[in-house]
Amino acid sequence: MIMRFIRDLICPRHSDPNIQLFLDPLYCRNNECVEGFLTCQFCRTTYPIIDGVAVLVENFVKYCETRVSTFGSWLTNSKTSEMKSYLKSNGRCIASHHARNDRYEIGGSWFVPYRWAQYDYSSHDKFLNMLKLRMKPNEFYSKIVRLANPRDRMVVLDMGCSLGHSTFELAKKCSCALGIDLSFSFIVEARKRLFASDLENVEFFVSDALQTPFSSLKFDLIMALNLLDLVQPNGLISSIHKLLKNNGLGVFADPYDYRIKLGPARIVDGQVFRTFLENSGFELMQKTLTEFYIPWIIKIYERSYLFYFVDLVMAKKASKGKIMA
Repeated sequence: MIMRFIRDLICPRHSDPNIQLFLDPLYCRNNECVEGFLTCQFCRTTYPIIDGVAVLVENFVKYCETRVSTFGSWLTNSKTSEMKSYLKSNGRCIASHHARNDRYEIGGSWFVPYRWAQYDYSSHDKFLNMLKLRMKPNEFYSKIVRLANPRDRMVVLDMGCSLGHSTFELAKKCSCALGIDLSFSFIVEARKRLFASDLENVEFFVSDALQTPFSSLKFDLIMALNLLDLVQPNGLISSIHKLLKNNGLGVFADPYDYRIKLGPARIVDGQVFRTFLENSGFELMQKTLTEFYIPWIIKIYERSYLFYFVDLVMAKKASKGKIMA
């Protein structure tokens, strides 16, 4: 973790911006803490920094239970005795009957497809060449950022940032861009690309979108791409509403793929979601309820692709809005 970004963090268990995290660096390189601990001065909760990534989740053991292969690599590759001891101590608490490998980590079913969509696709791809409309899979991310129109002096958050393509696009236009995702492997990959770039206003963290390590009213713009299908919608909107400044912009893009519900029998689609936002302290930026159909493609296997039309909704946080229960 680039050490100057510590000032942007608070303990995820609290909302008071004065409850800062204290850094105990174990192994550093230049201006980066590669291995260490962040500790809440109020509740004494400890959050590890592993391979340069701050893992800011409330329940570290539960997080590890769903990433047993990743946890094993942490233990094998830890650089200090203090971190190895910390990991061993938490490893004893992992319940074997809950242990599994998350599909978004290295070796999981979605890691390679997302890397392909953001960085690894080829212009010689057979399916892409068959399309009448020539497209690059990562054009989806770039187009959303252009429509969101971030500006200088804005502080922005990319929720569910995946491997960071949209975060980098945001960073080119604003003063500070932070990306969070629950996939440790995604964040490691994003940070590798960060250090290969010339951008200095970006950092990435492992964090739950529903319990972030940021204070209220911090961000001018928050982007949540393809996240509605993965996170409980009511909680996601509540979290974004809390983190946005008054009149801050929320940018949502989703294919509504998994038939998620906002309540009894209320299947989420573009119209339902727009109404929900208006009842949750947001004002729609679009003048009509017309849905967008932005193409996006992801390659699952060599002969299997998913082609989506993704809806885009942009909504401003009303200065006197109330979030729905």
